[in-house]
Amino acid sequence: MLKPLRPGLYAVTPDGLETPRLLMLAEAALAAGIPLLQYRDKSGGAARRREQAIALLALCRRHGTRLIINDDAALAREVDADGVHLGGEDGDLAAARALLGPDKLIGASCYADFARAQAAAAAGANYVAFGAMYASPTKPQAPPPITAMRLNSPMP
Repeated sequence: MLKPLRPGLYAVTPDGLETPRLLMLAEAALAAGIPLLQYRDKSGGAARRREQAIALLALCRRHGTRLIINDDAALAREVDADGVHLGGEDGDLAAARALLGPDKLIGASCYADFARAQAAAAAGANYVAFGAMYASPTKPQAPPPITAMRLNSPMP
């Protein structure tokens, strides 16, 4: 049984880890009780990303935690993950909703743009994310966060 989603933090995997290290770190986060894990890997090839997503999903299921795939709705569908998180240049939210169906989670990065958050909600996003909490070496030009919010759409 999956843990209920609640306001708070969820974990995002580091980029470019080899599978054993990735699973070890994910196991520690899952053991701490996180309700959601986002798999993010911008540097790996398609085969490694698929392999890691499948392994993470199995690990998440053992802990009753949802797995979200970063930037790749097709991979989320292929491995039957619980959803996808899309950045501004990572695909169309309405197309992701059509591909994944009504029961999967869809998140959207909105940076510091409230109008983008409203458009994401209209396109079917379950949640939005704003800015970064801290300076990021992977996104040094990211605007500072302005707020955080959860949309009123139901979250499974």
